[in-house]
Amino acid sequence: MERVSSSNLKAKLGKYMRAVRSGREIVVTDRDEPVARLVPFRADSPSVRRVLTSKPRDPAAPPLGEIQVASIRYRGPSTTALLLEDRKRR
Repeated sequence: MERVSSSNLKAKLGKYMRAVRSGREIVVTDRDEPVARLVPFRADSPSVRRVLTSKPRDPAAPPLGEIQVASIRYRGPSTTALLLEDRKRR
C-alpha cells in the first residue's frame, strides 16, 4: 500500500489514478495522518450503490439541439449614459 500526501496527490493525480486502475491501493495523508484510501472500483462489490446526482430531464422539454434563443431588445437608457451621469454627480 502506497502513501501519498494530499498536496502530492493533487499535483500528480493522473499518476495515482493509473496506479489505482492497475490494482494498487493508495493511502492519502494529511500531515502524515491517514485520511482516505483510494482502492480500485469493482462494480460487482456489494457496497456499490447507485446514487442519483440530478433530477431527470423533463420529457416535455424540447431536445437541446432544437432550442432557439432570441435576443431581447432593451429600450431604456444606455448603461453608458447612466454611468456617466452617476460620475458627474460625484
